[in-house]
Amino acid sequence: MENLLPPLIILLCVVAIVVLVLRRGVRRTRASVESAVAQGTGAAAEVSARLTEEQHRAIYSLIAQGLTVQAIAAYRQATGAKLIDARNAILLMESHPQAFGNAQGAPAETSTETSITTPASPTAPAAPAAPGAAPPSSGDKPAEPAKVPAGAPGERSTTRFPYRYRAIVSNGRETLEVASNLLNDEIYAEIKALAQIGDAEDAALMLWKHSEISIEEARAFVDLL
Repeated sequence: MENLLPPLIILLCVVAIVVLVLRRGVRRTRASVESAVAQGTGAAAEVSARLTEEQHRAIYSLIAQGLTVQAIAAYRQATGAKLIDARNAILLMESHPQAFGNAQGAPAETSTETSITTPASPTAPAAPAAPGAAPPSSGDKPAEPAKVPAGAPGERSTTRFPYRYRAIVSNGRETLEVASNLLNDEIYAEIKALAQIGDAEDAALMLWKHSEISIEEARAFVDLL
């Protein structure tokens, strides 16, 4: 029994060392992934710009189907990038979707479209119309509020963000894009979650409320998620 004790101690030490090495490797991998994604949309636009339109569509098709490993391999083949660089590129493109041809260095989710509200200048009360005068033209009438389309109860969101968010989805044959300053990462993640659990109608309605597209276009987009 005493002869077995030293080998047992050595075995336990080896196991402990292996566990520590694996844990350290997991931490480094997680830190590397977080660091890659944190580079933002500017870096995503840069890595996306290295692809041709056909390569861009094919890789986003793989990303949309959850085939991350295949997407990394396709990116390596298209660009000659190292494995770690290709992995980071795919993580960036997945976290910050890029439309093909987006200006290099310009983040897809941070275009310069900004809403500025200025107070209306005071106006004098309108003078009474002279007898026999023609009625005011239709251009003088206040704009009517947009009507909610059939099949889409509720109203669109009024919360606008100071950037234009782009979301892209593809099934390999068809690629759709939604760009809106009513969307952000959190809202889009909720839309994807609804679609993934099979609640496509609520996902489409939520997308419609946070974009300028029609409810039919929203349903078509969700069908590809």
